[in-house]
Amino acid sequence: QSTADTKLSSQDTADSKLSSQDASQASSDSDLSREPTDSSIETDAENSQQFVVRNYKVQECMSNRDDWYSKSKNYWKDVPSTVDGMLGGYGSLTHSDLCSSAMFLAKLYTGLNTELALDCGAGIGRVTKGLLLNIFDRVEMIDTCQEHLDSAQEFLGEKMFARVPAQHCCGLEDFHPAPDTYDLVWVQWVIIYLSDYDFIELLARFKKSLKKDGYIVVKDNVTKKWL
Repeated sequence: QSTADTKLSSQDTADSKLSSQDASQASSDSDLSREPTDSSIETDAENSQQFVVRNYKVQECMSNRDDWYSKSKNYWKDVPSTVDGMLGGYGSLTHSDLCSSAMFLAKLYTGLNTELALDCGAGIGRVTKGLLLNIFDRVEMIDTCQEHLDSAQEFLGEKMFARVPAQHCCGLEDFHPAPDTYDLVWVQWVIIYLSDYDFIELLARFKKSLKKDGYIVVKDNVTKKWL
């Protein structure tokens, strides 16, 4: 009899646990069926405007937007206005880099309008001279460092520089191009300086700045390991 009572008691405990789980599940299902409130929508909208980064390891150092962007601007002010400076000491890579970019653009060439391109993070015009002006009639340049842009005339030479209708000394996070302007927007080795939110917003602005059948090309390094 004692053994039977023990089994019944165990069964009662199991039934109680099942009942508790059922109640919890019902509560969860009820929460899922609820419509979002106005306050929750407003909170999501506010959070979407935050200075967001994907990697928690850099979240702290990027917590202040102005500080983050001023650091990159100050860094580039101290970089020599040379090809080696633009490539962080790896100037020997410029030929292979430009050749691979040219091969990529060749795949897009059929149907590509070649009137005006934008070189983002142009610096002294390494990509402008070695790639874009060999394909496009004119190329605009944008960079955060005025010293590098000022060096572009000498680097490009008078004839090539005459085909640069505009230089924008501005961070991409604050750049608002005119709509229906560019046939190609070339973004190379520069998106690492942007927060996720600013990068997404920039792509949306670039999309509006494209002419019909225009392209946005993003060329950057990819790694699965944190460096």
